[in-house]
Amino acid sequence: MIRKAHNIGIILLAAGESSRFGSPKQLLDFKGKNLLQYMIDIATASDAEKTVLVLGANAKKIQNQIDVHDINVVQNHIWKDGLSSSIRTGLETMLQIYPQVEAVILVLCDQPFLSAEVLNEIITKHIETGKEIVNCCYDLSFGPPTLFYKSMFPKLMELTSSQGAKSIVQECAHNVTHVDFPKGNIDIDTTADYQSFLQNDA
Repeated sequence: MIRKAHNIGIILLAAGESSRFGSPKQLLDFKGKNLLQYMIDIATASDAEKTVLVLGANAKKIQNQIDVHDINVVQNHIWKDGLSSSIRTGLETMLQIYPQVEAVILVLCDQPFLSAEVLNEIITKHIETGKEIVNCCYDLSFGPPTLFYKSMFPKLMELTSSQGAKSIVQECAHNVTHVDFPKGNIDIDTTADYQSFLQNDA
């Protein structure tokens, strides 16, 4: 049986309309399933206790093509306001269904090289270091998935920009640590990204 890290949850952010892709990239064929289902399976296979999936654009179409039995799904009706609105929606839902949550990991739905092992490394790093923010290091840059301890929840709830939680990581740099995720910079924003990934992953 998988050992779960009590009081740590995952917020899977999948509310965007994939405007640069032209169709919902959440439903791309990927390793025998759609991309979002692949990400859901990673989240539920990790040591995190709960997963909240945030949908927005094309929510009904997407939800009809994924298995949501092991997760909690919420719709962000103001997804056009940007990523920060989905973070707030996801955190509000997490706190409602799991009020004892002590940390959340924000996960994007378009990093195809993400694995449960990377998520578990983030959890372990947080437990071992006590740092309130853990994010990933890749290709001379840093980014998600990112863990935020509950002391950071008020800052997450105050986000208003479309840039996600990067501003919080920068503001609290003294309380940030990292795990290595070398291929974390590879995401799928366009059809060219998708074709390139399929060729390189073959």
